[in-house]
Amino acid sequence: MNSLETIPWLQLLGTTPVEIIATLSAVLGVFLIARQNILGWPLGILWAVISAWLAFTQWQLVSDGILYLAYIPIQLYCWLLWARSGGARQEDSFVPVWLPRKKQLFLIVAAVFCIAGWAFGISALADQVSWIPAPALLWRDSTTTVLNFIAQFLQAQKRMENWVGWLIVNLLGIHIYWVKEAPIYSIQYAMFLVLGIYGWIQWHKSTHAADRGI
Repeated sequence: MNSLETIPWLQLLGTTPVEIIATLSAVLGVFLIARQNILGWPLGILWAVISAWLAFTQWQLVSDGILYLAYIPIQLYCWLLWARSGGARQEDSFVPVWLPRKKQLFLIVAAVFCIAGWAFGISALADQVSWIPAPALLWRDSTTTVLNFIAQFLQAQKRMENWVGWLIVNLLGIHIYWVKEAPIYSIQYAMFLVLGIYGWIQWHKSTHAADRGI
């Protein structure tokens, strides 16, 4: 599948039942998070479980597979944090905010070092552990993995910078899965891209509403 003409357009949600379930849970989950609805987290957990299995068994995307496995406890953490902080209720103080400039700069530098460390680390691990396949698209896969972790925790804390991270992740995700001839997931990341822009707009409105004391 190397061109648009070869995609089975009637099967965009997936070619198997598990892919269809993963796609529906992922898209609905991101939409709910964009709406600051806590129910997006359990749907994200379901998506992570299915995606981890696909990444290891079908695509040999080792970093992504590890990421999806790590998503399970991370999204549980996010779910609990939002539940304790009042979820999506606008009258609560738990509203989206931007980090101070110095922390933004630190975050960028830390992300670059973490990406490099992850890429070299996962490559060395694959050489030593027989059940881990040789990583494909090492640097691109490592970038999406690290930024996924960072964006996820920023999202749990309702920091606006999370949407910048998701923008990069989704653009790379579209490319990675297209190259790996998994157009279903490539299209899924395109949906995430649109939903990410929608989420930024919705959270930005909440930020302005909080500034005005609404």
